[in-house]
Amino acid sequence: MKFGFEEFSSDSDSDQGPSTSALQRRGHSSSSKTPSTPFTPKQVHVRTPLQPSNARRAKLFSTSAARRGAQDSSDDDSSDPEFSEEEEDSEEEEWPVGPVGSIGMRGWRRPGETGLGKGKGKANDPSQRVYGGPDDFDLWDQQQRAQSWAAANKSFKMSLSRSMSTSPTSSQLVQRQDASSLHTLLETLTIAHSKSQALLRNSFEQRNKALWDSIEASILAAEKEEEGKRRVLEEQRRRGEEAERKAKEMREAEERKKEEERKAVEKKKADEEKRVLEEKKQVELAKAKREQEAKEALERAKRMSEADGGSPQADWEKWTMKMTEIKTLVLPVVSQNPAYRKACFAAKRAITPKIGQLTASASAISRIIQQLHEILTSLRPPAGQETSTQPYTWALNHLSKALVKQAETEVTAKLGTAYPLGRIVIGLLGLGHTELGDVLMARLVKKCFWITGWWPPKQPGQSDEAHQKALGHAPPSAGETLVQYSQRMSGLVALYAAIVQTSPLERPQGPLAPNILANVPPHFRPSAGWKWLVLILRPPLVGLEPTPLLLCSFLEISGEAMLAVYGKQMGKFLEVLLREGVREGKAGFSEKSKSSTVRLMLWLEEWEKTGRVEKIMGKEVDP
Repeated sequence: MKFGFEEFSSDSDSDQGPSTSALQRRGHSSSSKTPSTPFTPKQVHVRTPLQPSNARRAKLFSTSAARRGAQDSSDDDSSDPEFSEEEEDSEEEEWPVGPVGSIGMRGWRRPGETGLGKGKGKANDPSQRVYGGPDDFDLWDQQQRAQSWAAANKSFKMSLSRSMSTSPTSSQLVQRQDASSLHTLLETLTIAHSKSQALLRNSFEQRNKALWDSIEASILAAEKEEEGKRRVLEEQRRRGEEAERKAKEMREAEERKKEEERKAVEKKKADEEKRVLEEKKQVELAKAKREQEAKEALERAKRMSEADGGSPQADWEKWTMKMTEIKTLVLPVVSQNPAYRKACFAAKRAITPKIGQLTASASAISRIIQQLHEILTSLRPPAGQETSTQPYTWALNHLSKALVKQAETEVTAKLGTAYPLGRIVIGLLGLGHTELGDVLMARLVKKCFWITGWWPPKQPGQSDEAHQKALGHAPPSAGETLVQYSQRMSGLVALYAAIVQTSPLERPQGPLAPNILANVPPHFRPSAGWKWLVLILRPPLVGLEPTPLLLCSFLEISGEAMLAVYGKQMGKFLEVLLREGVREGKAGFSEKSKSSTVRLMLWLEEWEKTGRVEKIMGKEVDP
């Protein structure tokens, strides 16, 4: 039931006294100093008195003097916001502050004290006060408290008596309403409690489930991690075993390989020694065989030359045998002797550029003749000493090769360049290098069989390629045409004609002493040129395509010298060649060589008109 105080309990009535709101209203009435104002009961909320904090206690003592001087203007302490936030303090329980016997916000009791009147008579007890004796404020406060409490108690009793004097029906109705409200409240609280319990239970179950899930996940993660570590260790172990196995296999394979290599080296060494012995034996046998064949070939060629009176075939075989002798008796010996190889290599490097630097200057020709003479002399063994002549012959062979190469390239393009080459040959022959005549002639015949005036037929068992090589043709891989072949042969014939027409009595290659003229071999004298003019016009050479060009080149180079030597006889030859051979066509030149035939005819007609031969540039040496 409601008696004017909605939340006032019996315990608070007996022990705690009025609520804080009542005390505040009482303080307000005290501060207004109108105790006679009738008291109107209002809703009072009684609560347990709060213990003042240390800060509040300090404030109480620090402001007590100011309150006594300004009671009308000061506000009630109950309105201070600090009062609502006071905290319990064990020191204040032991040594409380404030008026003795007061209740609520402005009074405290010692522990164990109960009732509102237990503090009466103790305000002036010095043992019960913390600081000094009671002052005016304390006396006033006690008076106001007593008055307020009396008024509140009176109002409470009056309200209680009025409530008790109401009709029983109304009271029962209120009680039933209160009971219904209480039942409803209890049901609401029960439902709320059930919901809270269910929520708490669900929350606990969820937390428990989450905890176990986390534990199980951790266990699974640990197991997975352990499994991963185990697999890693297993993989490492497997890899280690595999690596060790492979290393063992590699070591075994390396050992087997080394053993095989050792055996192979030993076998190779034995085979090499055996092969060297066999090669050495074969070389010795081949050398002996070549020497024997060379001797027999030379003897056979000599006999044929003596019996045949120097026929073109004998000359060709003679010079072919000479070339064979060089290849079998000179070149292998030099190649197998380190000292010979070194000396011949130095001579080769000195000879080759000399031929390339040759010009029509008299001073240049004399200088190169002298330089070549010194090089050859350094390789020729001294007279009276039985030493090997292979290095000297090798140098002569290389010089001849360089002269032939120059004729195939430079002379083919410009016939006048053959004259300095002829002067070099005659000059070296005059200085005593007579073997050069045979070596050079052998080289010329090897490249140009036309010089002998005899066409070598294909021998039994000889291949076409070997026969073409014997005729002076380039290898098939070179792709040389017949026109190019004819021009190359004309250059070699021009070199031969230049040597034949060069006089050893003229400078710069001469003049030679009468007793030295014999150093010039017969095949390099003008008589050999006269013989060649006759042989070239004989079948089958006269009917070959290159013949008119070769004949024209020979006459252009040596025609003037041949006229000077043979005079009217040479003139008759040229006249018959022009009239019957070219104009009447009795010479039998090939129809494919018309351009060369016309060139020959123009040259002969020029001689017929002027009675002399036009000199080619290069014949006369420069000073």
